[in-house]
Amino acid sequence: MELTVKETLALPPGKKIVLHHNRELQQVGQAAGLLSGFLGTLGSDFQQLPICAKSWKTMSKASKEHAYDQVKRVFYYEDDKRGWIKQEILQRIENCWRNSRNHLFHKIYDEELTFEENIKRKPVGIEANHWKKFLQYRMDDDTKEKCRKNAVNRSKQQYTHTGGSKTMARKRHEEEQRLGRPIGRGEGWTISHKKKNEKYMNEEARLVGEAIEFVESQDPSSKEFSQNDSLAQVRGKEHPGRVRGLDIGTCPSRCFRNIPEQSDYGVQIEEYQMEIVKLKAEAAELKAEAAELKAAAAEEKAKRQRMEAEAAEEKAKRQIMETEAAEGKAKIQTMGDLLTYVIQQQGGNLPPEIAAGLDSLRSAPTSSHAR
Repeated sequence: MELTVKETLALPPGKKIVLHHNRELQQVGQAAGLLSGFLGTLGSDFQQLPICAKSWKTMSKASKEHAYDQVKRVFYYEDDKRGWIKQEILQRIENCWRNSRNHLFHKIYDEELTFEENIKRKPVGIEANHWKKFLQYRMDDDTKEKCRKNAVNRSKQQYTHTGGSKTMARKRHEEEQRLGRPIGRGEGWTISHKKKNEKYMNEEARLVGEAIEFVESQDPSSKEFSQNDSLAQVRGKEHPGRVRGLDIGTCPSRCFRNIPEQSDYGVQIEEYQMEIVKLKAEAAELKAEAAELKAAAAEEKAKRQRMEAEAAEEKAKRQIMETEAAEGKAKIQTMGDLLTYVIQQQGGNLPPEIAAGLDSLRSAPTSSHAR
């Protein structure tokens, strides 16, 4: 039975979709397509994965684990002992989250409006303070410079695969099912960089594709998946932690683990390096969480200090008012005494109503404490 992403999200408790994996532990088949849509929806849910995080590294570990638990709630697969499947899924969630918030920024932010006006354009489903922090991050000079460099790097990219939203792993798996045989990296690369009319997408891709075909025609063994296959000979040495011709989340130790050319010692070294990277990422997360707690504590301290300063200022004002009231009462007392003296010297007495008024003023309280 075929399902849509919407139906996948609404699966009842206890119902799960079985995920299948290829030899590189990448998701393949129809369920892999549903997973892609599910991860896209998850990555754009800024209530679960706050948009205001400066990067995926600073995203809290609890948020990442909760997102992964959402995947496990809907999809069934056996976790590999090394955690490679989980690592790849989290990398894909990261990409979806990063792309979603970048798309949302360019869709909502209007350069002709003021910062405050753009804050008011907050999309539904995002907390107001999260949206404000996100815009502050995007307006930061360091962020603008990073975006500029990324744009320059993207402009240098000569070609991308023609599979659209379909991963290269799914495309290769479909071709293997159709042909009834395994497909190496070289053949997979040429397939994914050709249009439906079998022509390469551009001149650069044609040159690489024809070079791969030439190597394979001279050395049939280069068609087999290895560290020295046709793609490796044409494109050169692999980047650390990545394997050309495959999707994100793949690494040499996983893809070439059964290839004789790679010694167990080499695999161990690479696994240690991956573990170091993982530990560094976790340390960065803990450092970010500690920084957030420290900032919150500093903000609370500043708030308390402001309240104490306001209370002290209010007390000072009250003391000034009490002093002024006491001085006023003293003046009234002096004036009353002087008036009484003058009249008595003339052999008379103050009228009763005036005397009563003076007594009332003399006995009036000088502060709130006397009430």
